[in-house]
Amino acid sequence: MSHAALLAVEQWYRERVAAQLIPEDPAAARIRASAVAVLTSGGELSPVQRSMLRAAIEEVQQRPRDAFPHSADVLHLARLVEAAAGP
Repeated sequence: MSHAALLAVEQWYRERVAAQLIPEDPAAARIRASAVAVLTSGGELSPVQRSMLRAAIEEVQQRPRDAFPHSADVLHLARLVEAAAGP
């Protein structure tokens, strides 16, 4: 776990993503849930949570960006969560 990455997740989540509650975007919701999980645990994700995060990342990466303008923000958050959770 990287303490700096964990702090970055907290800041990015609070400032950029927490307000983006888009009910029709379940992939973004799974990424937000991963952020909450890594923050709550102090940098740990279970194997199931890691799998959920990877699947959500793949889903967001494959869709048209103009359909979901917040995709870049949630992908950035997802990368921070991965860094905070470590290998």
